[in-house]
Amino acid sequence: MSYVANGKQVTSVGKDKKMATATFDSNPLEQLNWLIHLYYVRGEIAKCKELIKRQIKMSNGKHEYAFFKQGVILREEDKIQEALESFQMCHKLNCDNADNIKEVAKCLYLLRKYRIALEAYLEAERISTKPDWEIYHNIGQCWVSLGENAKAKEYTKKAVQLGKQECSYTLLIKILISEGDLQTAINVSNAALESCPDSTSMLTQSGLLHLKLGQVQPAFQCLSSAVALNPSCSEALLGIGCITQAHEEYEVALSKYKIAVQINPDSIALWNNIGMCFFAKQKYVAAISCLKRALWISPLNWKVLLNLGLVHLSTSQPASAFNFLCAAVNLRPDAALPFLALGCALFELKDPENSVKAFQQAELLSKNDYNTMLNTVLALLTVGQHEQALTVLEKFKRVSEGDSQIDKQVTNLSNNLESALKKLMIRNELEELSESLVGDALVPNAKQDKDSEKSSEKAINETENLRKLESDEV
Repeated sequence: MSYVANGKQVTSVGKDKKMATATFDSNPLEQLNWLIHLYYVRGEIAKCKELIKRQIKMSNGKHEYAFFKQGVILREEDKIQEALESFQMCHKLNCDNADNIKEVAKCLYLLRKYRIALEAYLEAERISTKPDWEIYHNIGQCWVSLGENAKAKEYTKKAVQLGKQECSYTLLIKILISEGDLQTAINVSNAALESCPDSTSMLTQSGLLHLKLGQVQPAFQCLSSAVALNPSCSEALLGIGCITQAHEEYEVALSKYKIAVQINPDSIALWNNIGMCFFAKQKYVAAISCLKRALWISPLNWKVLLNLGLVHLSTSQPASAFNFLCAAVNLRPDAALPFLALGCALFELKDPENSVKAFQQAELLSKNDYNTMLNTVLALLTVGQHEQALTVLEKFKRVSEGDSQIDKQVTNLSNNLESALKKLMIRNELEELSESLVGDALVPNAKQDKDSEKSSEKAINETENLRKLESDEV
């Protein structure tokens, strides 16, 4: 039997027929998951933790979502070990969930257990139903921490292709920089800027990479764009300051550094560069103060020690310069510039022998540096080693022969040293010749002196004999 109700035909059911009813089997373990999530996203952590404890107690320790959120909260509170235990409970309750294994691996990585974290991420990759860029990215991070750059690059490239996330691009650039492949790193940063053109960190990193390769114009453009997006980006301000400082625009550079140092007052590079700007402006007291501030932040920074040594050399304080430069040499015995500056300090301290040793070590470490070779020639001339000085000067001529960009002052100095060396060598030859002639002339004179001595002795003996005879006769 059917009838019409609300414009629709409805069929009635007889008394002898039972109506089918739909029953919903609700899972009591998950009925308050929405409230746990709501408390968490609102930042009501105390209420969220209290609700999680109640749900875990009611479920007799079988509430997967409650354990998961508890682990997330504990990790944000830097309680990594307790968070790891919570995520391990999630994994016991549901072994086939790749997200649980990812969280366990993340905690292991934060605990610096890189090998175990890598194995966990590989297990998550195995059981994952679809490729996950986050897993590939984290596997790459683990390989980087273990020192395997080749494998790290392979997985990071997969993460970049899948997700095109900024963090994956950053990791790949870091790997390429560690390998010394700066040009490929620049290409990766340009590709990253296509995906995230408003990323201040990526613009800054791209600008600094261009600056390392000496590409000033694209570096300045990237850094300026970063500052336009974020005027308080200290790294971008530092890069712009470096470019203007290299062009001897010290006031502009100082204006950038002063803004950046207010944002990042513990930056070694900022205080070092500010000090060198004051040094270029011949404000030596301010330069030393800023450099010592940088040295206070990082006492083992060899570049700051080297700059302090150079400033003290310029202010005629070779003893203080010697102390700073010795520290720089001990920290970086493979760098030529500290040895060169140390040689200058020893030369000012009237120790030409050790100065020559420092210059020769700098010459071995440097790649045909003109200043090092000419300083070595000068020190060798001072100690009288003219032949070695001539050898170094001839090497300088060979190296600088095809260089069209050599400084005129360096060329004039080499010519002056060459003329002085030739004059000294000629003078030494004349002195040796004169000494040999004087020696030959002194030989017959010596014979005459001996003969005269013998005749005088004979005369004295004869007079004594005559006196004896006269005394006997008396």
